Amino acid sequence: MQSKHIALLALVLATPLVAQTNPFIVFPQDPERQTITAASYVRRPDWNREAEGFQEVSTNYFRGVGDTGGQAMARGFYHWAADLETLTAETYGIILRTEDPLGGPDTTPAGVILQVSNLSTPVGAGGNQGWIMTDVFATPAALPTNATWFQGIYVPQNLAWPSGSAASPPDGHSIWSADTLTQNSPATVGENAILGAPAVTWASTPTPQTFTTEWTYIMGTLVDNPTLHVGGIDPNSARTGVLGAPSYGMAGMFPDITGTPRSDGLELRMQDNVVGNGIAVFAGSLGWWPGAGVPLGYGGDFYLDLANFVLLGAAINTGGAAVLPFATPGTLSPALIGIDVMFQGVWLDPVTLAGRMSNAQVTSL
Repeated sequence: MQSKHIALLALVLATPLVAQTNPFIVFPQDPERQTITAASYVRRPDWNREAEGFQEVSTNYFRGVGDTGGQAMARGFYHWAADLETLTAETYGIILRTEDPLGGPDTTPAGVILQVSNLSTPVGAGGNQGWIMTDVFATPAALPTNATWFQGIYVPQNLAWPSGSAASPPDGHSIWSADTLTQNSPATVGENAILGAPAVTWASTPTPQTFTTEWTYIMGTLVDNPTLHVGGIDPNSARTGVLGAPSYGMAGMFPDITGTPRSDGLELRMQDNVVGNGIAVFAGSLGWWPGAGVPLGYGGDFYLDLANFVLLGAAINTGGAAVLPFATPGTLSPALIGIDVMFQGVWLDPVTLAGRMSNAQVTSL
């Protein structure tokens, strides 16, 4: 089911809290501020079967998501839902889990950070359409800042998805997604990480069985701090739907600098819905600060190694996001392959000079 056939209808369950939080999303584009052209298909975690679909927030790639100073909170959840028949509401749930000993989502009751069940999409005029869903938690949940966790959506079985029959027309809840570069996907748009990059999304079935999936979702937990993502730039690729446009999902986590033929560039992007006239200041390092993050007098903690971090520059907010070029395509030598670079930033209020730290992200060269 190609996502270009899904028309978005409404912003659901919007409250003032939404403007005070940021969804932490791993996807090639910013769904709050950019026209989405990188969605390959609408997908479910395990086809038309009951399952949970997760984005991995791994300490290998991210630290301090939601951290405002020693504590991180999940305030709600944001996702783009596709509904093949809007005459009927689609049931779904939100589930946040910890990591199991094998590195996947912990499917036991002890692994539940937060679970909200029996949510549903609205009823529409009928036909194949979609919804931007924003669900706010009545009671926020505490998140780990220095441990791996998983953010996800539960979908019940729906055998009518995606094709159905005359007796049972197509129906069912799915999520806008971007396929990775695998031999199994014919998608011409989607993620653009180096071929063979590790998967960062998972599925869990009632068996229980867990396995990775080869795409990313437009979904994410609503958190208090600004969100930072690294964009990978392949000037010869139109995987985002636009030739040479930065890809802020897996391409920024796992760029291709092999030179055969790709020599990706990188840029840093920070988003914030809270301080509209903010200035983003970015830093980088070649390692983490050992242990917990370090308070530096701004909201949140600093996770980069203070012994070798470098201030990279500042960028002005435009429409809630600020972008700083880091490396133009062709400037990152293949000799750097195997090096991890850590990035983090602070979003400053230019009037008060108060600021809030973003999450930190790794780029594996």
